[in-house]
Amino acid sequence: MERISFNQHLGLRVTRVYRDGIGMECVIEPHKLNLLGTLHGGVTATLVDAAAGVAIIGHLGGRPATTVDLTVSYLRPVTQGKVHARSRIVKMGKTLAFATVEVKDSHGRMIATGSATYMLLES
Repeated sequence: MERISFNQHLGLRVTRVYRDGIGMECVIEPHKLNLLGTLHGGVTATLVDAAAGVAIIGHLGGRPATTVDLTVSYLRPVTQGKVHARSRIVKMGKTLAFATVEVKDSHGRMIATGSATYMLLES
């Protein structure tokens, strides 16, 4: 996480490490809102991508990987508090890895779901 300044700029923080993924959170702040006053979709998408990517790269012991596909479904707007992402690694292959992510608000309500496919690179 420390090597990716964009994630730092958004204040993304790993909160828990699981056997099959990670927990990550982001505090909602005014500069992260869209014109409607809700969390910008780009922040949510970045949270999905980062939660999947950090879990996969961590599972690989730091071996580099890059996103090749990212899907996000936005389910509910959120305006304040924190958002929490929980990634789960579904498949680790020789060249590709796949993870799913659930994003919830401070009240535990689902605000988005997503998935990411990563290409595993040579060190």
